[in-house]
Amino acid sequence: MGNAANDSTVTSAAILDRRALLKGAAAGAAATAVGAASKRSAFAAPAFLQGASFVLACTSDDAPKIQPLLDDYQKANNVTIQVEQAPYNDIQAKIITNLTQGTGAYDVISMDDPWIPQFAGGDFIMNIGELMDKRGITADPDFVPELLALGDFPPGSGLRGLPWVGNVQVFAWRTDVLKDLGLEAPPKSWDDVLAYAQKITEEKGASGVYGIGLRGVAGNPAATSFLPVLRGYGTDLFDENWEPQLETDAAMQAITTQLALAKVAPPGVESVGHPENGRNMSQGLIAQSADIWPDQLLQIYDPELSKVVGMVDIGAEPAQDGVKPANMTGNWLLGIAEGSANADPALDFILWFTAAEQQKRLLLDQNIPATRISVLEDADAVAKFPFLPGLLAAGRNAVPRPRTEHYNAVEAIYGRYVAEAIAGQISGEEAMTQANKEIRDLMVREGVLD
Repeated sequence: MGNAANDSTVTSAAILDRRALLKGAAAGAAATAVGAASKRSAFAAPAFLQGASFVLACTSDDAPKIQPLLDDYQKANNVTIQVEQAPYNDIQAKIITNLTQGTGAYDVISMDDPWIPQFAGGDFIMNIGELMDKRGITADPDFVPELLALGDFPPGSGLRGLPWVGNVQVFAWRTDVLKDLGLEAPPKSWDDVLAYAQKITEEKGASGVYGIGLRGVAGNPAATSFLPVLRGYGTDLFDENWEPQLETDAAMQAITTQLALAKVAPPGVESVGHPENGRNMSQGLIAQSADIWPDQLLQIYDPELSKVVGMVDIGAEPAQDGVKPANMTGNWLLGIAEGSANADPALDFILWFTAAEQQKRLLLDQNIPATRISVLEDADAVAKFPFLPGLLAAGRNAVPRPRTEHYNAVEAIYGRYVAEAIAGQISGEEAMTQANKEIRDLMVREGVLD
C-alpha cells in the first residue's frame, strides 16, 4: 500500500475531546495475556467474580454465536452477563451515546476496529494494558501482532482492546477457472485482474460465470470494495498530513479500473452488498474478488452451502508495479467502557474469552475467524478450513483503514460517490473530485486541516 505508514500517523488533531467525538459520530451516522484468567479452563474463579454482574454490548449478528460461551462462563463463575445487542449501525450509535455521555450502562463493548480512534482517542475506553500490568500479566505473543496492535491507539499509549474476531480482507480467485483459461494464478496487478475479468466474462459469462465480484451499494459496501484498488495504485485516502488524495492521478486510475471491473461483474452490481458478494463466490457466479472476508470464506468451504469447495484460493490484494501489496483489517475487539464499575470481572472475562481455547471453539463451532497464531495453525482447524494459512499470512500483511476518528463520515462520503459512479450517475472523475472536496471540507470543519 502506498501510504501504509499513514494509517498509524498520529497528529494532535487525531486526539479527540468529547465534542470532537460527538461531531464525528454524528457526521457518519500488548498485549494480552497468558494469565490465570485467560488459561482457566477448569474455572477456578477468583473471589471477586462470585456474584458479579456486567453488561456486554455487541451486534445482534454476534450475540447468538457467542451465547454458548457466555453460558459456560456464567455457570462456572457464578457471574451474570447481560447482553445488549442491536444491528451494526444501531449498536454503534448506542455505544457512542453511552460512552460520550458517561452513562455507565455498558461494561464490555465489542468494537469494530475503525471505531477505535473514536473510542480510544477520546479516552472513552479503559487502558486495559494498565489493568493487566497491575495484575502482573505477561504479554502473549500468540496473538497475530498486526491484529493485536489495533487495540493500541494512539500507538504507544497503551492497549485499549483485545481482538476476538480476526477479519482480514483478501483477494480470492477460482483456481479451476483460471487454469481452464490458461491464466497464471494469482493475478499480480490490477491490470492483470481487469484483463482476467474481461476474458472470463467474455468466455464464460453466457454460462453464468463472471470475471469479478465487487460491492456497489452506497456507503461502507462500495467504499470497502474500492479501498484495496485505491491502495493498489500506490495512494490512500489521506497523506501524512491528512490531506485527501482522491484527486491524484493514482486515484483517478483506480476509479477507472473499478468502473471497468464493474462492467464485467454480474448484472445488478449497484445492488450488491456483503452477503450478495459472498454468495456470488460460493455459488460459482464470480471467479475473482478483492473484497472477500473470513465469514464468506467459511461459507465457501462449507459443502452444505457452497458449490465451489476446494476451488477457491486466497492471497494478498493485487498491486501495480512498484506498490507493496497489503490486505485490510476488519477486526472486532473487546474493551472496557471508561467509568465501568465492573472493570475487574470485565477484564477477567475478556482474557478468558480471547484465550486460545475459546478462539478455537468459536472458529470450529461458530465459523468466527481467530486472532491467535496457534489457532490459525491448529491441525484440526486447518483440516476443516484449508485457507487458514493464507488467512494468517494476510493478517501478517494487513493494515487498518485510515486511523482517524472521522473515518465513518469519510467513508460515507466516498462510498456514496463511488456507488453513484458504478450506477452510471456520474463519471469516475466527478466522483473522485466531489468526494475529495467534501472530505476536505469535513476535515476543515473538524479542525484537522486549515
